[in-house]
Formats: sequence, C-alpha cells, structure tokens
Amino acid sequence: MIPRKKEIKIFIVEDDLYYNRLLTKYVETLCNEKVYPQCKFEIRSFLTAHECIEQLEDDVSIMLLDYFLFNDDEEDILTGEDVLTEVLKYSPNCKVIMISELKSAQTVIQLMHQGIYEYIDKNVSSRDRVGSVLQKAVTEQLQTHA
Repeated sequence: MIPRKKEIKIFIVEDDLYYNRLLTKYVETLCNEKVYPQCKFEIRSFLTAHECIEQLEDDVSIMLLDYFLFNDDEEDILTGEDVLTEVLKYSPNCKVIMISELKSAQTVIQLMHQGIYEYIDKNVSSRDRVGSVLQKAVTEQLQTHA
C-alpha cells in the first residue's frame, strides 16, 4: 500500500509583483516533492489582501505574508494584520510568517502576541531566513500530522 502524501498548502501574500514572483519561485524550489517526497505541495500567491481573504480555506498550512499591502484598486486598504485576523479565524493551525519592513518593534511584538509564527525583516539576508523558517515550518507540519 502506498502511503498517502501529506498535503501542505502554502499561500504567499505580497503586493510587490517582482518580490511576489521572486518569493514564489524560491518557495517552489524549497517546497516540492523532490525535496520532500512525502509531501504534496500547493503553492498559491496573491497580490492583494482581499484576493487572499476571498480564497482563504481552512486547510492553509503556511502563509508568507507582507505587512504593508498597497493596492490602488481597493477602497479599503487592508494590512497584513487584517489578513492575520482572518487567517486565524478560518485556518487557526496556519503558520503565518510575516515578511516586512516594519520599523516598529512594538508592532512586531503585537503581531507575535496575535499569533504569527515568525517575523522576518525584509533586507538582503531575507532569502536565507525565509528558507530556514519555511523548512522548520514544513518539518513541524510533517511531525504534527504524521
């Protein structure tokens, strides 16, 4: 009997198109069946908070989320904090990794208390940090649902 693969759904929410595509490609290189043969990954990216919230499902495993989400087409601008609130309602087991250029340590601490899994500052070393935190989150997903 072939063992059933663990399904891991990853959402990426980033308003900057270039960074969104870069992050998505990077996640696809880290999270695939060649690296984790026991997993089946579904990776989806969104440019707006509204788009993400509309497609939010209760089985999202991991989310990479920008705090500042600007979109000229939306009347009400939502932040990563707004998305976090919705994620924790619909998918309470989701590990939310906030990636942003927040200047306020107080806001980061507040987000930690609200339930983010990890905060990563957007800078030149973000890529390595995203990789290590994402691998840790995937490994924890495998251990909790083994």
